[in-house]
Formats: sequence, structure tokens, C-alpha cells
Amino acid sequence: MTSKIELNPNKKALGLLSATHFMSDAYGGFALPIMPLIADKLNISLGLVGILISISSLASSFSQPIFGYMSDKITRRFFILWGITLSAVFVSLIGHISNFWLLCLVFMLGNIGVGLFHPQASALAAHFSGNKINTYMGIFTAWGTIGYAAGPFISAFLTENFGLKSTIWVMIPGLISAYLLYALLPKAPLHGKLPVFIDVKNMILNLKRILFILIFISIIRAIVIYSFHVYMPFVWQKAHYSILTIGTVIALFSFCGGISSFIGGHLSNYFGRKNIMIYSLLPAIPCLIGTLIFLKTIPILAFGLFVLSGFLLMSSTSVNMVIAQKAAPENKGLLSGLTGGLCWGIAGIIQTPIGFMANSFGIENILLILAFLPILGAISAFFIPKEYA
Repeated sequence: MTSKIELNPNKKALGLLSATHFMSDAYGGFALPIMPLIADKLNISLGLVGILISISSLASSFSQPIFGYMSDKITRRFFILWGITLSAVFVSLIGHISNFWLLCLVFMLGNIGVGLFHPQASALAAHFSGNKINTYMGIFTAWGTIGYAAGPFISAFLTENFGLKSTIWVMIPGLISAYLLYALLPKAPLHGKLPVFIDVKNMILNLKRILFILIFISIIRAIVIYSFHVYMPFVWQKAHYSILTIGTVIALFSFCGGISSFIGGHLSNYFGRKNIMIYSLLPAIPCLIGTLIFLKTIPILAFGLFVLSGFLLMSSTSVNMVIAQKAAPENKGLLSGLTGGLCWGIAGIIQTPIGFMANSFGIENILLILAFLPILGAISAFFIPKEYA
């Protein structure tokens, strides 16, 4: 018999998970606007910035499928508790580091926390969403994206007014969030014993078509978002915009993306998941191009188009996750790790060659090429099978 919590949403648990998702993703986006300051402090090139992003992304994203596989059969909240704790402690230290490789280690440990948190948090949010999974997974995803938006604004505000070493203060809200999870979040029931590797292998082989499509679309989306998040601050710094302005624009990009992920999840109930994915990716292309070509002549339009591109690109993120979890509901954590963490990890690794190419050919030229990538994701979405559309 299906339990009540599986039919009716547990709004208290969902609210707590969404709030902590906000905190976790705030740490994930925290360093973006202050990367030019860190690069100047350590005297590192764009190529080394790319290596730093790749190392931290490896720690966060490639660990997520492993943590997701383990968390699918574990009721204890180990992953989400230690995830938010690690992020809070190590991300807050980045303003105090003066050595590149030590900074890489701090970034890596902070992002391992992000990798620990997300798969189990996504699986628990899906469980507590009950029979309104499209709506409540959209809300859960939206709060994470809004947190990713708040992180850059917070870091920009702190460093603009109090210097790089003020980053230490962001440790406090993360530790408070960890305590609230420990004290208030209920456990979800087990599905059974931990699946053996061959079961997971068979699941992936049986779903290889839909998984390949979802992973490919997620990688394309992640590459575009990651690249513009990491390298546009350098473009804006070169154009003499303040760190606070840069942080605010990145924050608005992610904030509107967070709102759109909720809207996209809700609209998919009426227009279908496949259509939301297609018609959100294509219009993002002219917006990204306009972000670059109008910066010098009509900067307010360029900033507006950048924010709009965030709204469009992120509107299908919760839809993507729901399709994956519908395909294999017994492996929600693993699939969240594959379609979320793994894809962001691949996008992060690609930041290293993008950084070195930016050194050689110019940041604006490389970003202009990347602006056309969403068309590949839109084409791929056409091949989503009807049963998931």
C-alpha cells in the first residue's frame, strides 16, 4: 500500500529541503563575480582560472552519481548534512588563500560538499512531493537556482565593502542550515537493499536512449551557463564595471533562471515536457549573442538580454530531472547525479580548454561561438520518446 506521504506532499519537509538547497547552491555560485579579484591577487591567467573551475567541478559533479547511487537506499541524512557543512566551511575560506594549489584544494573540498548534498536532496524532494512532483520539484529546483543567484550578489557585496577576507562570514548560515536539517527533516523509507552494480548497469542499458538524450541536453545547457558565468565577469571587468555590478547581473541571471525552472515545471503540465525543453533553448541563442554585441553600444540592453538568457536556459532544468526520475523511480538519486552532477562536471572540465582558447583568441570570440550551442540541445529534445514527453 502506498503511504500517505507518497500521495500527499509533505510541505514542511519540502520547505526545509528547498531552503537548504538555496544555501548549498549559494555556495556553488559564490566565487563567480570575485574570480577576477582572486585572479589578480594570485596573478593567474584565464587558463589557470579554467583549471581551477575544472578541479572544483570534478570534485562536485563527478562525485554526484556515486553519492546518488549510495543515497538511493540510505535513510540517514548523512549526505545532505555533511554536504552543506563541507560547503559552508571551505567556500568561506577562499578569500583567505594566497596560494593557487591550496585554493584548488579548498575549492575541491567545498564542491565535494555540493556533490554530497544534491543527489540525496533531489531524491528526498521527489519523495516528499507525492502526487504533485512536477510542481514541487520545480519549486525545489527554483530555490536552488535562486540560491545560485544569491551567492554572487553576497560575495560581490561583501568584497566590495569589506574586502576578500570577509568571505569567512558566510560559514555561519550554512552551519545553521545543517543543524536545522538534522533536527527537523524526517527520513524517507528504504526501497530495499543497496542495488548491486549489475542492476544499475542493466537500468542504464535499458534506458540508454532517453538517458543519452537527457544527459546530452544537460551538458549543452551546462557548458553555456558555466562558460558565461565564469568568463563574462572578465569581459565586464575589462569594460570597467564594478564587482558589485557584476555580482548583481549574475545574480539576476540565476534568479530569473530559478523562477523559470518553477514556471517551466508548472507549464509542462499543460504543454508537455518535450515542448518546454525545445522552446526554451532556441530563443536563448539571440539573447546570448546580444549580450556580447550590445555591451559597448547599449549596455543596459546587453545586461537585460543576459538575464533573459538565464530565464530561458534554466526553465527546463526541473523538467529534465522529472523525466529522468520518471524513467527509473527506484534510482532517483543516481539519475539526479547523472543528469545533474555528471553533466556539470563535464561542462566544468571543458572550462580548462575554453580558458586557454580565451587567452589565445579572446574571451568575446569564444563566448560568441558557445552562444550557438543551445541549438544542439533543442534538436536533441525532438527525439525524446512520447512516453516521457
